Amino acid sequence: MINYFEEDLFIFDIANNHQGSLEHGLNIIKAFGKVARKLDIKAIFKFQFRDLDTLIHPDHLKSKENKHISRFTSTKLSLNDYEKLLNQVKKEGLLSMCTPFDEKSVDNIVSLDFDFIKVASCCATDWPLLTKISSAYLPTIISTGGLSLKGIDKLVSFFSHKGNSFALMHCVSVYPSNDDQLSLNQINLLRERYPGTSIGWSTHEHPDNTLAISIAKAKGASLFERHVGLVTDEITLNLYSSTPNQAIEWIKSYKRTNEICGNDMERTHPENEQ
Repeated sequence: MINYFEEDLFIFDIANNHQGSLEHGLNIIKAFGKVARKLDIKAIFKFQFRDLDTLIHPDHLKSKENKHISRFTSTKLSLNDYEKLLNQVKKEGLLSMCTPFDEKSVDNIVSLDFDFIKVASCCATDWPLLTKISSAYLPTIISTGGLSLKGIDKLVSFFSHKGNSFALMHCVSVYPSNDDQLSLNQINLLRERYPGTSIGWSTHEHPDNTLAISIAKAKGASLFERHVGLVTDEITLNLYSSTPNQAIEWIKSYKRTNEICGNDMERTHPENEQ
């Protein structure tokens, strides 16, 4: 089986930060394409697909009780819009990934020829959706926010038996996450419990926090995910999404940690070492 996770990967998640604007979405992709090239990293640009016509019950479309419904409907893009965004991702030299929240969205991901597929933490117990995702046979990245070890065991067993190439992301599904909620020791636990499986860090701490990625890298994480976006005169970002400049500092912190830790388990002795 091909190992799609041999190199460290950086995942830029646009989520709904395109604000339902194709132009704004294109600008975000271009900006983070520049970040990836500037820092010479292997990066994935990630979307989220929801088929709102089937995902949201008609009786709840105008409900104000659930803040997510208005957020999803107000930022809706067409499949044609997403195809244009995906083409820009390719032009920027980035890989592509998408998170489906329903079975129909998996079909759309396959038809648009994405490189990776993502399992969101909130969908990690949705077995009909997980079965559909596994049938796509795309390299799969699985977030584990809110799951017990028993729940993660079930996911690992399921995707292993299906023959899927997959990685696990330690994730704290609190937006934003405080330092005392990050539990980065979980990375050690996941690496020991699932040897041979790439382990990543899906992060929601404040975007000015560059220490957490350093610790995650030092603990052996090899995938790093952040929500990203752009600020304009009309658009602001939430407390867990990074601007390009914040992402640059975040990645620089990773690179410095990578240099400090070294590439090999047994160190190479400098020529000037006494």
